[in-house]
Formats: sequence, structure tokens, C-alpha cells
Amino acid sequence: MLDLLLKNGLICDGSGTSPFVGDVSIRDGKIVEVAPSITEEAREVVDVSGLVVAPAFIDSHSHSDAWFIKDSRCEAKLYQGVATEIVGQCGSSCFPRNVSQVNRVKREEEAGKLTPMGAYQAGTFAKLRKKRGDKPMSTNLVQLIGHNAIRNGVVGPLARPAWEDEIKISQFLLAQAIEQGVWGMSLGLGYVPGLFADKAELATLMEMCYIDDVIVTVHMRDECEHVFEALEEMIDLAKLTKVRLHISHLKLGDKCVWGKAKELYNRIKEACAEGARITMDVYPYNACSTGLSSRLPAWALDGGAEKATKLLKTPGEKRDAVLQLFREKYPNREDGDRLYIVGTGGRCPEVDGKTVGQLSEEWGMPVPEALLETLIRTGCRDDSIIFNMDEEDVMWLLAQEDIVIGSDASCRPFDPAASDGKPHPRTYGTFPRFLRLCREKGLCPVEKAVRRITQLPAEIVGLTDRGALKPGMVADVTVFNYDTIADTATFDDPFQKPVGVEHVIMNGKFALRNGMQTEERLGDYLLKPYL
Repeated sequence: MLDLLLKNGLICDGSGTSPFVGDVSIRDGKIVEVAPSITEEAREVVDVSGLVVAPAFIDSHSHSDAWFIKDSRCEAKLYQGVATEIVGQCGSSCFPRNVSQVNRVKREEEAGKLTPMGAYQAGTFAKLRKKRGDKPMSTNLVQLIGHNAIRNGVVGPLARPAWEDEIKISQFLLAQAIEQGVWGMSLGLGYVPGLFADKAELATLMEMCYIDDVIVTVHMRDECEHVFEALEEMIDLAKLTKVRLHISHLKLGDKCVWGKAKELYNRIKEACAEGARITMDVYPYNACSTGLSSRLPAWALDGGAEKATKLLKTPGEKRDAVLQLFREKYPNREDGDRLYIVGTGGRCPEVDGKTVGQLSEEWGMPVPEALLETLIRTGCRDDSIIFNMDEEDVMWLLAQEDIVIGSDASCRPFDPAASDGKPHPRTYGTFPRFLRLCREKGLCPVEKAVRRITQLPAEIVGLTDRGALKPGMVADVTVFNYDTIADTATFDDPFQKPVGVEHVIMNGKFALRNGMQTEERLGDYLLKPYL
């Protein structure tokens, strides 16, 4: 007897082929059959007429690494139809931490200075999983190791190449993580300390990923004025190392490169034709989420946030150079209003929820000076939303059927009081928004859209038992109404549930039923088999 039978749904199986009305049968947590009609008896039969039945969505770029420690419900993702998240992105992961780093965390934890998430750090991936214990998850996590996490512990936040012995230690840490089940390495070349890594260091580690057949994802060194130069760096490395390279949140984040989405995309396709193996993801918004320190030149970040803050406070040539850069990039109120400070973790509450343009008016100073002052007051540590992309570029990239979708967001609760500030609306709306835009703007047919959030990201990272509705696959299924699915989260009020996702099934059990989360906590770490 079957455990569950879904009847009369529009089957989009993840392959991108034409959908058909049919049934999906499930037993022992696996898909048994997908067919126009299944007559075998089942303990439960659910009529899903008028709804799309698809593989559960996969968030190809997530930062939910530790949010389950604070809240096991994983509401933000589950209500979007997401069952699996690829985490450890942009060079950042909760491991590896050296002895000094781990001891510092222990001291801060004992003193009550750490959040549960801050305490969720460990020397290795294996120790991280052990530290989790029996803490439940509601989504599956596919873990990457962050290159910035490696470099922070081995080199520190220093503006210099890694020494030979430091590269060897980095190699050991990467090899250890691969043996323990990570799915690849992420690069965060736009952030300290990754932005100080040279080609030799990156190539050595990427070659290891090629040998072990794991993916490398990258937040490129520049996504703004010099995005094409940053892309060429990664193309060269992809060709040199032969690794599977995935470009995270592809974008053109500066007015001087707006309108060049097709040119950027075509250069990637040219590189693939020349032998490189490159894939990419985007998110359906024209604003990114980062820190205002990302507006600083690399040399100003040498030594990390504390030294950068000291540099900005100290009169002199370097401070003047930063201010001149701000005067060129953010000369007026409109530019200042593109810089929205979400939160500062309690360090500077007077700037929380305001734009730099608003602060310039409050403080009675020009926008560039207000940006400098904000960085000083926050200690170069904040969460901000920056409106830096052209809507037409975003829409053009969203229409490309070989680009997958990632939220670039963590798995927060809907309760604002438990969310640590006001997040980007992509946290709660990415996947319903993408499907809504496909429906309203004709970006691609529903079966192609489903493939880009299911089977294609699974293929990119190397998942073989999820992402498709086929016999023998894990029964992770999302059922949604394509006519109504939509995001409701906004920049002003992001804490809004999307609409249109009816059911999320994980391992054959309902995690979300009739639009409401169940008591089941069905997520876990998915480990890559080590060959």
C-alpha cells in the first residue's frame, strides 16, 4: 500500500518537458510512480486538481547556515516551497575555526555576549554537525566550506598573499572538509579577507575541488564598475583549473555598466564554448543586501573592520581618498537614498531603518560625509540594502533558461521581533516572486521555471536523489497554484508570507499542509559521498 497519493495535479517533473495532468505516488519516503493515472491503494489520497506538482524547490544560494539554531521552523524558506538550501556561500561558513577562534567564542558565550548563532561555530564540519546535536531543522542544508573562513583562520584579515605554508594548511582544511561531506568551496572575493587572495592561492584550492569533483561558487571580486574585469579573472581560473564554477548572484551593480546584461551573459557563454564549465544564479530584485563597508576600496579594509574604522576617523590622505570616492559615487540625496541601513546589531540604533540620504539631512551634512560618518559610527559593521541594479538588466537575466534562482538570504522567522533587524524582502519572497514574474511577464513557461529551481540547481551542485519527480527519488515535493503564487514582502514591510504555496512534502511527509506549517521538522544536513 502507498503512503500518499497526489491526484490530478499538473505535473512539472523538473526536467523542463511539457507538463501533464497526472498522479504522484509515495511510499517509505520515496517516489514510487509518476503517471497520468495511478490506481494503487494509499493510506492517504490528496486531490491537487488545478495545482502544479513539482519537486520541492532548491535555493541555490542561501545564508541559512545557523538560523535553525535560533528557530527550527525555517519559515521564510519553507513557506516559499523550498526544502533544500545550499549554504556556506560568499566565502562564509561556520567552520573552520582555529583554536584561538574557538576559545574566543567559548569565552564570549560564557559571558553571555553571543547569540545562539554566534556560538554555532566549530573547528571542522564534523564538529559542527556534532555541535548541532539533536537540534531540529525544517529544511535540508547542502554545505559548502567558505574560503574566507579558511583564510581568516590561517592568514587573518591581512592585505597580502598567502605564504606557501599557509596555502598548505588551507589545502589540508579544504581536503578535510571534503572528506567530511561538504559539496564544494565558496569564494567571497568581494569581502575581507578573500579580496586579498591572489591567483596562485585560488588556483591551488580550485584544482583540489576539480580533483575531488566538487563545485566552486564565487561572489566575484567586483560586481559594479569593474564587473567585466572580475569576470575575466574567474574565467581564467575556471579554464586553468577545469573546476565546475558557479557565479553567485550575477549582477551589474553600477550605473556605468547598466544595460550590459546580455554582454555579460554572452561572455560567460563564450567561455563555456572555449572549455570552461560555468553556471550562474540570480535573484529577482534590483537591490543587493550587504554592508556599507562594501563601498570602501580594498586597501581601506586591510586588517578588517576595526582598522578600517580607525582609518576613516583619522584625518589624512587615506581618509581624504575615501571621501573623494564617495563624492564621485554618491554625490546627491538620490544616491544616498539608494543606501538603506537595515540594522547594526544594536551598535548604532540611531541609523537603523534609515537611508544615508535621510541621515545626511538629519546631521546637516552632504551625502558623502554622511556615508563616511555612518561607517565610523557603526564600526564598518552593518546590514544594508543597496539599490544598485537596473530593472531591465534584472528582467533580462531572469529570462535566461540556464540561469538558476537563489535567494541570497537566510531563513528567518516572520516575527519581526525575532528577526534581528529588517531583512531584504528576498528573504520571504524570492521563489514566489520569480514564478509570479514568469507568469506575468512571460519570462519562461512554468515547466522551464520549475526546472530552474529544482532539477537544474540539483545538477549543478551534484545532488542525485532530489530535484526531480522520478521513481526512486526522495519524495520532496512542492504543490503550488501557478495562477496565484506571488510574493507579498516589500522593502518597507518584508515580514509577509507569500501566497500560492499549498503543500511542501519532505521525505514523504507534510512539512507544509494547506498553506500552514506542520509540527514536522524534516530537514537535515545532506552529505556528499566522499570518493
